[in-house]
Amino acid sequence: MNRELLSKNKLRWGCRRGMLELDLLLVDFFDNSYDDLSMEEKFVFQDLLIEADQTLLGYFMGHEIPEDKEILNVVQKIRGAVAA
Repeated sequence: MNRELLSKNKLRWGCRRGMLELDLLLVDFFDNSYDDLSMEEKFVFQDLLIEADQTLLGYFMGHEIPEDKEILNVVQKIRGAVAA
């Protein structure tokens, strides 16, 4: 499958959400840890930004667990980066 990553500016803009909690979490992760992701993880992160705010909040608060293992991996990296 031929996939392209959005530009970093578009991805950072996509981190801006309707909930302050998600804004803080995603923008902080993007600014400080995004570049450390593998290329495949960057694609997963990009896909994650398409999810609804309530879904993302559930993932990051630990109330919901993504069924997709690749999404779960990136969610755990985001949660770990914030906890550090």
